[in-house]
Amino acid sequence: MVSKKVARVRGRSIFRELGIAFFLGVILLLLVYTLLLPIFFVAGSDESIIYLLDDLGQSYEEAVQANPDAPLPETYLIQSAFSLEALPAEASRRFKDETLEPLELYYDDEDRGCDAEGNCKETYYLYLYIYPLKDGRNLYITLESTEEYTEDSEDDQVVLLAFAIVGIVNLLATFVSARILSKRLIRPIQNLENWAQSLNAENVGETPPNFRFRELNNLALKLTDTVSRISEFVEREQTFLRYASHELRTPITVIAGNIALLKSQESGSDDTVPVERIQRANLNMRIIVETLLWLGRESSAPPRVEKLVPAKLIIGCIEELSYLKGNKPLTELLDLSEDEAELPKAPLLILFGNLIRNAFQHAQKGEIKISYRNGVFEIENPVSAGSKADAASVYEESFGFGLSLCERIARRMGWDFTLEEQKDAIITRLVLRPADADSK
Repeated sequence: MVSKKVARVRGRSIFRELGIAFFLGVILLLLVYTLLLPIFFVAGSDESIIYLLDDLGQSYEEAVQANPDAPLPETYLIQSAFSLEALPAEASRRFKDETLEPLELYYDDEDRGCDAEGNCKETYYLYLYIYPLKDGRNLYITLESTEEYTEDSEDDQVVLLAFAIVGIVNLLATFVSARILSKRLIRPIQNLENWAQSLNAENVGETPPNFRFRELNNLALKLTDTVSRISEFVEREQTFLRYASHELRTPITVIAGNIALLKSQESGSDDTVPVERIQRANLNMRIIVETLLWLGRESSAPPRVEKLVPAKLIIGCIEELSYLKGNKPLTELLDLSEDEAELPKAPLLILFGNLIRNAFQHAQKGEIKISYRNGVFEIENPVSAGSKADAASVYEESFGFGLSLCERIARRMGWDFTLEEQKDAIITRLVLRPADADSK
């Protein structure tokens, strides 16, 4: 029984693709988060200051309604006035060149305590917010803030440590999510793969297992239906081969019996050659039919091997097919060795017959070179210059079923069959391996 090598399936791993996608997504998320964090921090800080100063404006307006002499909002860090010029001189100087609009927040910063090298101890921030009162006046409110700088401060280290912890936690969460997704999604797919590999004609009628997901269950049903239809097709083919084996052998047997009857009768010498040709053609037809039936049964035993001289089979094919040359100016140049070999006769007859028939049919003139040396059978078919461009295509199209049959038989027997186009010829080469070659 011929052992089949299991081909390694190529393709990407779904789990790997999901893992890479998850990790890239997390890394991208961390990068975006890191870039956007300062922006949102500043925006959030501005919004909180606006909310604070706007609330002060509303509180003052409510206080004025109850007491027209209510004091303006003022604390250690907050100053307010009804005009920019009425604010402290520092605020007037900072914002005098600005085009100020109500309900807008303005700020200015300044580094303080800087040394000769440019290292500063703190940054001073001054915020200005304009709140429009219902009586038509604008309330100018300022807020002062300072931020101290210290190299390698503990706060900076805490922030960096927090970022590192958040990044590690995100990566771990991604890994765990990938593992969970693998168990929930990838494992059912693997189960489907294992089940599909075990599916055959014997268990195709069984109900497929539940693979958890609707899409996988639908795919399992389609696989079952496909294997079932293929099994039915194979069964029909096997039935056809059994019937063909019987129906084809019957007329061959009848012809053989009538040939024996003709030979037993007295006849002239002129009848002997045709009868012998019929007998030889009938024998070859029986062998070819058996080979074709064997070729259709993939699991059947190989053809019977016997000791023979391939050169004699080649000469016999040439003699039987010489009528195909007709009146064409064709000659044969034979280079045949008389070596014996342990080979199956039936496949050789089909291969030699098809290749020689093709040479006689499609060569128009010139010399057909036929050689057999050291297990290599070769036919060089002359091609005219005018048809050289499409010689190979003409050869294959004309050969049709014969070429396909030769390739299939050679592949089944483990022989090498090649078709080669040269300058003025098409060369077909068949490399035979004796039956005992593999055991040596």
